[in-house]
Amino acid sequence: MVFRKASEIIPVPLENVMGGEGTVMMEKLLMAPEEMLGKGRAYVRHTLNPGVSIGQHKHENEMESMVIVAGHAVHVINGETQHLSAGDIIAAMPGDTHGIACEGKEPLVLIAQVLYQ
Repeated sequence: MVFRKASEIIPVPLENVMGGEGTVMMEKLLMAPEEMLGKGRAYVRHTLNPGVSIGQHKHENEMESMVIVAGHAVHVINGETQHLSAGDIIAAMPGDTHGIACEGKEPLVLIAQVLYQ
């Protein structure tokens, strides 16, 4: 069993993630790979303030799912632009290239999980 109180989750600032703009605040929800049974490398909550983005990057031998918790995002995957809001989910499959940015005046909060193929 894994149990972690919210007060134990420490936000870590990440600058220019994947070549993106600004500072992403990252909170590790599970410690990977040990708390993911060796099946993934990340289970995190990201907060992106207005103007902040995660740059375009390609997933090799892994997939990433993201659930939008709050705010609005512009997500570009394989050249296709999608506008996302709270409750929307995307999954970038092996070989996909994507990036995401906060769109609007409120912070974008998302939960991302990266699993090995």
